[in-house]
Amino acid sequence: MIQKFFSKLPDKEKKVFYITLLIVSLAFLDRLFLGPVLDRLQTIDEEIERQRNGIIRDLRLLSYKDHIIQEGEAYNKYFTSGMKDVDVVNAEFLQAIERLASQAKVNLVKSNPTESKKLKRYTEYYANLDLNGPLENVVTFMHMVNTSDELLKVVRFSMTPKRGANEVNSSMTIVRLIIAPELSDDSTNP
Repeated sequence: MIQKFFSKLPDKEKKVFYITLLIVSLAFLDRLFLGPVLDRLQTIDEEIERQRNGIIRDLRLLSYKDHIIQEGEAYNKYFTSGMKDVDVVNAEFLQAIERLASQAKVNLVKSNPTESKKLKRYTEYYANLDLNGPLENVVTFMHMVNTSDELLKVVRFSMTPKRGANEVNSSMTIVRLIIAPELSDDSTNP
């Protein structure tokens, strides 16, 4: 039946039939084989580009490795190696305060530790101080406390002048922060 139909066609129509058959075959080949292969190649190219961008980002991060390690070593002194007893921490805290008071040349009249507050990433230890000395030395002492490497800070103070002298009586509350490494790895809090 197909042969009868094909034999009745003139030469010109046979050429059109062959060209049409070739075009339909090429379209069929494109839809079955060439299209999926080209789509897969495009997906692979996109994945390669994504991986390349990731590698470039990682190489940039690795180039900062030495700087990150140096900065980490600079901050390691602020972390404690283990949880110490409250009495040991308070003794070290008061020794640091006494050392700073002697360096600032102020007379430390009374120093006593008070409460401690355990927070999510660190523990705060408080101490109340009474001291006296020249105003310049008291201010120097406060500055030394606030800038010490032991994470100390003056959180409250009051000063009253002594009569007839350039000296002041001062009472203040100082806080010391202890950061525990096992607590500092918590990434839920900024």
